[in-house]
Amino acid sequence: MESTSQCSRSHVTEVTPRTALPAPNIHTVNVLAMLEKAVGNLPELPDACESDEIAVFAESIPTDLAREDAWEHLDPMLNRFLGFGKTDASIYDELRGGARGLAAMVQYLKDFTSRYQIDGALLEGKIQRLVNVIKTQCVAITRTKCTHFGLHWTYAARA
Repeated sequence: MESTSQCSRSHVTEVTPRTALPAPNIHTVNVLAMLEKAVGNLPELPDACESDEIAVFAESIPTDLAREDAWEHLDPMLNRFLGFGKTDASIYDELRGGARGLAAMVQYLKDFTSRYQIDGALLEGKIQRLVNVIKTQCVAITRTKCTHFGLHWTYAARA
């Protein structure tokens, strides 16, 4: 029995293969892992609201930027939050949790840096400053109490 195809070329939809996002460079991964670890060591923070500087990181990353313009989009966002001339204490006072807080920031940075292949060297200074703020203001290397936001947390010494 002979088989004849009823499909013509005009009825077949061509499928464009999806390409995975390129993996971020290892330096970027390490810088963001350092931030994620520091954030994970924080006590519960007040939830961020829309008016908090950190809330911009809860938005979806843009998908229409040219790769060469991506850092020029991200850098001002980081500068507004970590700001030139801001003290460590003022940065710490702006740290927030919840759906629009630090966890959203970490995820935004992971997604953005992966999509646009941002070099970790560009992020390192700003992220290191934030990590240092977290460590020195609350999560010290030695045994200390964190009383920020009226919370009392004791952290064991880290090896």
